[in-house]
Amino acid sequence: MISNDPRVPWSPRASHPADGSTLPLYMVFFFLLGLVGFAIHGLSDGGGALVLAIIVSGVFFACFLILFAVYWIGYLLKGHATWLAERQAESDGPSTGHQPEA
Repeated sequence: MISNDPRVPWSPRASHPADGSTLPLYMVFFFLLGLVGFAIHGLSDGGGALVLAIIVSGVFFACFLILFAVYWIGYLLKGHATWLAERQAESDGPSTGHQPEA
């Protein structure tokens, strides 16, 4: 969510990818495909289908884990950017790690 605080020095241009529903939708999609691949692995009676099901389910779960990591890193970075903007707005200048002089 983009802050509507008037102290934030820039106007919001576009929503953050962590706010959208596309990335979580892809995460759920790949997780379900991984489960389907795992179910096919359990139902297969051996041979080439078993190896193929293992590879396919592994690839889908790997895609899920990568998207999960990207989503949460983006979420944490967005939270840090919001915190930094609030801190800069409080000190009326760029954050240097020092308290403003009185």
